[in-house]
Amino acid sequence: MALVGRDFDAVLLDIGDVITAPVWDQLDQLERVTGRRLVGRGPLDPDGDELWQRHLSGELSYTEYWETFAASNGFDDWRQLFRELTIHVPERFGDQDAYDLMADARSSGYKVGVLTNDGVSISGPDFFAKIPEFAALDAFVDARLNGTAKPDPEPYLRAAKALQADTTRVVFLDDLPASVDGARAVGMTAVLVDPLDKTPAFQKTRQLLGLP
Repeated sequence: MALVGRDFDAVLLDIGDVITAPVWDQLDQLERVTGRRLVGRGPLDPDGDELWQRHLSGELSYTEYWETFAASNGFDDWRQLFRELTIHVPERFGDQDAYDLMADARSSGYKVGVLTNDGVSISGPDFFAKIPEFAALDAFVDARLNGTAKPDPEPYLRAAKALQADTTRVVFLDDLPASVDGARAVGMTAVLVDPLDKTPAFQKTRQLLGLP
């Protein structure tokens, strides 16, 4: 049922680099727990991270930075790196500002859901079930369960159905331009999140939803 006097009924968020907290300041802790040295601290030590310099110069995209970072530190892929973080530093997983946005939207009567391509394959469903902010969701959609992935239209439509909302009445947040474009293609209002400064995207979402 549409919320009377409002333009939207639901907010839908990607997990990685939207709900998740930045990980660079978690790497020291991961080193201590695992005994595995990890080279590179991105924006925390830009001069000491050659891969980050390549990202800043435009040679590597943000995704390519993490793919190369993982490989250069001996991981099978970036998923294994982030899986290690959820195993050994689970308490650092979520960004409190993202959790606050989700809670405020829910308190104001909006449906709240997540749409992920890789979150479940990285961390497993049991991990998310233990996090109160995820346990309280109205919808949790793993795109790859149906063999598709953002920006294919199918997972967006599946998420809107799970939220019982028309796509035109959903605000969607993602850090990847292609995923934002995919949301817009099915009629959602999409907000691009900068992983290094999420505040503008969260503020814009609050404005769209009429939240303080």
